[in-house]
Amino acid sequence: MEKVISIVGAGGKTTLVHKLAREYHRSGKGVLVTTTTHMYVEADTDLSCDFFALRDKIIKDGYCMAGQKISEQKISEQSKPKMCGLPYDLLDKLIKDMPQALDYVIIEADGAKHHSLKYPAADEPVIYPGTTDVIIVLGTWEKGRSCKDVVFRYELMQKELGTAEDAVVDDSVIDTLRQVYVRKLRDSGFEGRISCVFANERWWF
Repeated sequence: MEKVISIVGAGGKTTLVHKLAREYHRSGKGVLVTTTTHMYVEADTDLSCDFFALRDKIIKDGYCMAGQKISEQKISEQSKPKMCGLPYDLLDKLIKDMPQALDYVIIEADGAKHHSLKYPAADEPVIYPGTTDVIIVLGTWEKGRSCKDVVFRYELMQKELGTAEDAVVDDSVIDTLRQVYVRKLRDSGFEGRISCVFANERWWF
């Protein structure tokens, strides 16, 4: 196992998850994609939660996207079905028992309701304990717009930071959100590597 990467933040997380998975897979690495919150189900996603099925798929294809089914009621509310993450004990077992076949686990570990930016709550992001690296994703394409219209959980941001009602998204706001994520990750006990990427819908920096 080389890395367990948890991707957090807002706009662009899923794009980055699949971008990294493709790059690692094309380089000959074994890759598992999952989530700790909710994620859209893609083609060929394995929802069996069966260790042997997942193991065989990773060995055969070098890639597997996997999770658990959400209740039928919740699925029916979505235009596209979503899944929740693999049980931690199953993920632990896959990582422990597949040292030669599984090189990267990539986890979407946050939710932002399609917002470009997010202020995390006290129990967010949801980091798998075996995570080695966290990447914070921050969308930059809505600079100049009102924070209350752009930032998911803006009310919490206003309450905790005293953000002005008429504040607009600029570089300082984006950097503040980055710092909040880093602080909350460290306060939660995460000791691994933290990096940040910025997305403007089409380009990554």
